Amino acid sequence: MMSNPGSGSSQYNIPLLDSNGSNYNDWKFRVSTLLKVKGLIGIMRGTKKYPPKKVTDPKDQVVVTATFDKWHVQND
Repeated sequence: MMSNPGSGSSQYNIPLLDSNGSNYNDWKFRVSTLLKVKGLIGIMRGTKKYPPKKVTDPKDQVVVTATFDKWHVQND
C-alpha cells in the first residue's frame, strides 16, 4: 500500500529505493525480510518452482491442484 508518491510503503515501512542507490542496503534488508516473512522469497529467487496445475484424480477426472492454487495466489 502506497501512501503518496515517493514515500514508499507505509504499511511495511519500506522506503523507495533512492535513484542514486544510497539507501540500497536498508531497502534490500527490509524487502528481503518482508519476502521471507510472507513466504515469498523462494518465488522471488526462482527456487520455489510451481507445482503441477492439473492432475488426474482416482476417478480419471482432471482437477486443479490445491498446491497450485496456493502457489498462484502467492505468485500474483
